[in-house]
Amino acid sequence: MRLVPQRVLACPVVETELELFARAIVGAAAVLLGLFGLAELGRERLAARPRPIVRHTGPLAAVNFVGIGGFVLLGAWTAWSKDGTLAIRGRPGAMLEAFGILVLAGGGALAMWGIRSIGHHLASAAEVRPDTQVVTRGAYGLVRHPLYLSILLLWAGGALALASWILALGCALLVPAVVERCRLEERLLVSYVGESYLAYAARVPMLVPRLARSRRRSERSP
Repeated sequence: MRLVPQRVLACPVVETELELFARAIVGAAAVLLGLFGLAELGRERLAARPRPIVRHTGPLAAVNFVGIGGFVLLGAWTAWSKDGTLAIRGRPGAMLEAFGILVLAGGGALAMWGIRSIGHHLASAAEVRPDTQVVTRGAYGLVRHPLYLSILLLWAGGALALASWILALGCALLVPAVVERCRLEERLLVSYVGESYLAYAARVPMLVPRLARSRRRSERSP
């Protein structure tokens, strides 16, 4: 009797509703960020503001464009193709996806809050204009650079929600570049407004909120 080897059919991995939701959220966030970024660039070009007194044109000038454009492209591609993602199943995977969605939502909310707080002073370039002011209200009372923090949160949230090592690597590479861009902008502001910005910098952290201080304040309040 001749034995015929049986073919083993690979069962396709069925995605959970949370996995599909995470992919949809990351993809939507990437697309919306791209559209919003283009709209803000257009608004900035049409705004009737004085010409810059000083503007940095070195490599650090492109950090925000790389951060936003990189997330738009890689976030959308990873959400659609699942390339560069890890298969983390069960409860750990679900918890990672849920936490990533929360981080992603937090980044989007912080971006909107920061844009609302800074108003017409929003600029994509590292520059100082005659009407430049130190904004300390709203999101700028939490950290000195809420918009850069929001970009990092979008990368981190996308990496967690999709279990993407590509987005995680991109976020890790972006952090030192963002810190240097923040320092560059602060040097320009100190040269223009001087002591008022130094006092603000001593009071408000650059990128990481001082949660311990906020907790102490809440404990002191009746």
